[in-house]
Amino acid sequence: MFSDNPSLRKILRTGLLVFAIMGFISGTMPLAIISPAIFTGTSMPEQLPAFMVIAVVNYGFAILLLGVRSKFFKK
Repeated sequence: MFSDNPSLRKILRTGLLVFAIMGFISGTMPLAIISPAIFTGTSMPEQLPAFMVIAVVNYGFAILLLGVRSKFFKK
């Protein structure tokens, strides 16, 4: 499918990598917000489960994108 147009293949590989990096960053941000409360021992915010779910979903999406990139777009 992409063998006749290598520039499209390169664009898709780069796009998958960029979105995976963005997924890791957006998964890390909620954890960075709540980490001071975790490490200082103060009471945990009520939003902790929501932040954890958001982080896990974003990490999972990023891992999925990297898996697709490595499976279908090998160099």
